[in-house]
Amino acid sequence: MAILWVLAPSYSQNGSPGTEEGVDQKIWFSTIPVERQESLQPYYEALKNAEYGVPRFSILEQLAERHIETANTDSILFYSNQYIKELTNWDEPESARKNYYAKAYYYKAIGNKFNGLLDNAVEWHIRGITEAEASNNKEYQFRNKIGLGKVYELKQEFDKAIPILEEAYADFGSSFPRQANEALRYLGDAHYSSNDLEKAKTFYEQSKKGSTALGDTGKELSVNLKLGRIAERENRFDEAFALYNTARESGLKEGLFALYFEGCIRIGDLFFREKNYEAATTALSIAYVNAIDRENLNYQAEILDIQRRAFSAQGDYKNAYAVMTQLASVRSQIAQQQQRKISRELEVQYETLQKEKEILSLEEDQLKKTAELNRQKTIKNAFLIGFLVILIPVIALLYTYYQKLQAQSELAMKQEEINRQKVESLKQEQELDLIKAAIEGQDEERKRIAQELHDSIGGNLAGIKLQLASIDQDTEQLGLIGKHLDETYQLVRDISHTLIPKKFRNNVFTQLIREYVKSIANTGSMTIGFHPHPEDKVNGIDEKIQLELFKIIQELLTNTLKHAEAKKIDIHLSHLDTSISLLFEDNGKGFELSKKQDGIGFKNIKSRISEMKGQLHIDSAPKRGTVVAIEMPISKKLEE
Repeated sequence: MAILWVLAPSYSQNGSPGTEEGVDQKIWFSTIPVERQESLQPYYEALKNAEYGVPRFSILEQLAERHIETANTDSILFYSNQYIKELTNWDEPESARKNYYAKAYYYKAIGNKFNGLLDNAVEWHIRGITEAEASNNKEYQFRNKIGLGKVYELKQEFDKAIPILEEAYADFGSSFPRQANEALRYLGDAHYSSNDLEKAKTFYEQSKKGSTALGDTGKELSVNLKLGRIAERENRFDEAFALYNTARESGLKEGLFALYFEGCIRIGDLFFREKNYEAATTALSIAYVNAIDRENLNYQAEILDIQRRAFSAQGDYKNAYAVMTQLASVRSQIAQQQQRKISRELEVQYETLQKEKEILSLEEDQLKKTAELNRQKTIKNAFLIGFLVILIPVIALLYTYYQKLQAQSELAMKQEEINRQKVESLKQEQELDLIKAAIEGQDEERKRIAQELHDSIGGNLAGIKLQLASIDQDTEQLGLIGKHLDETYQLVRDISHTLIPKKFRNNVFTQLIREYVKSIANTGSMTIGFHPHPEDKVNGIDEKIQLELFKIIQELLTNTLKHAEAKKIDIHLSHLDTSISLLFEDNGKGFELSKKQDGIGFKNIKSRISEMKGQLHIDSAPKRGTVVAIEMPISKKLEE
């Protein structure tokens, strides 16, 4: 086990770091031992030997709960999907399965929430509520409702989150104390996110009191972290520090690693805010090692982001860039995982639709067979009765007629049911066709762009090449070749008319950017900083790259002025050995990446970066500003 400690500053009453001798305290950091992972082994063994049905469902629920405690998102989704799959194949009536579907959908929603797939989480919680109400399962009505309220809070939809949580707490809070305590915590989260700190603090204090009474250490430590954030926003840094450190140390001791990581990150950020950059980077180093060991990319990204800002604030741009590169790699892995998880969700939905379609088909066949059997039975009964009452033909005929009418009525009802099943089947087939059509549309668009490029410029150039090969000093042929050259030149000119204007050949590149930035800053109340490093090498890069960088900076500044409401912008342009790095950062209102659609400006930026073989990464969240990181390769031969 690796051990590391740093001196943490004490805080005076006004929130400034204390300087009296003996006031500082030692804070210990250590790597997470792996022995705790063996605690789940009994559950895995029990699952192997459990009978199919209720015994296995019980173990799957326990495994899902344990992985929720340790924030193992992939494991939560794995066991919830396994739960749903086994329920679908369980040979019991639908009414008996609804109670278990309410639980399985709850765990499915929690896994999607942890993975950031909030819209999916909303859908699964609503389905869980529906099944819980149908089976009168009050506990999972409550759990799914407060889970839904939490997801709406994460989506910043407080007008939905707060009423749902208050209603659920009022209806079920007295019956389920543990879940009621969780609802109080979520209400505190909703009011905190909507900047109502007094109400948030009231709910958190109630939740902490309830957690202590229930002996729930994990929830108590979680509330400590939230109370610490309120204390930090109110400049009570000593209280915030104590709460964060308690959550960090106790979380590590109890094996509650999500709380451990959150405590480390909050301490590191608190050090950063107090400009104690060395303590911030040191405090987060071991936490980063632990995050790697736990393969938790989200905590790695949060830790690297604070370290990047700490190095940048100290002027250590080399380390800042190294950390930023690592951060971009981690975020890229997160994006890939998110994409894989979204694809897997689509696959699950596709498989579910196929399964439902098969079930509907089987039900339709069963209905047809039942109707035919009933019809045959009715006819047989009619003939039998007719034979028995042959001596009283009038009565027999009337009775037969009555039976036939009854049979026709039943057949009509069955046919209506069959038609309804067919309509549902067609709807599901249309949904499958839409998914396939979307994929085929993307392929066709790629082919169309490739064909346009080939048929326009490529065709003209091919014609010129053939004519040059057969030229024999013929002035008429030269005229035709000149015409083709003019057409090709016009096509190329239409594409490249904005490339390398005169001002880039007659002026220093960095000075052009400074003048442009100054003209933008003078039009508003914002501060814009431009930091080239090293400046002489930045000015020496190829003019084509200079033009692309200048236009990208123009687009970024334009987007920020239109949408971000930022007060400060920092632009870092760094020349590395084989590449140029552009870091654009603002403190504006930010946006949610999953919901934001690219406008024309961002599409132009992505197109330029793609043409230069560069890479683009965007990091933003509501109320947290936006960071755009761009890296373009450069040719040393071109510079020389």
